Amino acid sequence: MKQKIKSMIQLSLRSFDIEIARYSSLKATARKARDMELLLSMPDDRAAEVLKNMRKSRSQIRQDLFVLSQLNFKKNGYFVEFGATNGVTLSNTYLLEKEFGWTGILAEPAICWHDDLKKNRNAKIETRCVWKDSSSTVNFNEIAEYSTINSYSDKDKHKERRKKGKIYEVKTISLNELLEKHEAPVDIDYLSIDTEGSEFEILNNFDFSKHSFKVITCEHNFTPMREKIFELLVKNGYVRKLEKISDFDDWYVRLDVASVSSGAS
Repeated sequence: MKQKIKSMIQLSLRSFDIEIARYSSLKATARKARDMELLLSMPDDRAAEVLKNMRKSRSQIRQDLFVLSQLNFKKNGYFVEFGATNGVTLSNTYLLEKEFGWTGILAEPAICWHDDLKKNRNAKIETRCVWKDSSSTVNFNEIAEYSTINSYSDKDKHKERRKKGKIYEVKTISLNELLEKHEAPVDIDYLSIDTEGSEFEILNNFDFSKHSFKVITCEHNFTPMREKIFELLVKNGYVRKLEKISDFDDWYVRLDVASVSSGAS
């Protein structure tokens, strides 16, 4: 079966100009072959399902396919995504909604994305900025997919891009209130966080006793906050997965879910 999967991968990824030989050669070209590493990290049946959906994936580094693989390609699940942009380009939840019948919440404070987001998606949309509390007004720096709370504009490798951003005030909403407002289930399948720097503050002020997430993907961009997020999520019952593949993201699975989906570690 492994050889069959390998042949399927080779056929599917030929357009990427990636030549598959042995796994040792795959590891030598890991950056160019993330898709293959993801597939080869999984049991045959799971890899086959991921491969079948690979061309439909919209995520930047296959976060959507990772989530599906961890949840046995669940239908009609529930997601929460911050930093939704237009809901399609580099979206971690578009595939889940359109092909697997999921619903959920999309949060995006950048005004430039609001019209397209409403047009492109059927999920609930929140235009307030997800933050550590719901009582603040913050300066927001809008610059397409690099938009962020302005106090984080110079905290990562994209700081030069943000110097040309448009600054305006936005109201905030905490993750706790966001879930209550939109009547999210207690046990949520997937949380995607891409807020360009404020991820730790959001999670550190979240009450994990009221809601939980089976899978979390969280952008870190190799900032010092990465380890703080790691420590926080481990303390709350999560394990980090596929660290070498996830690059500027970290992928977490709740321990009870990870024990079931132990084929991808």
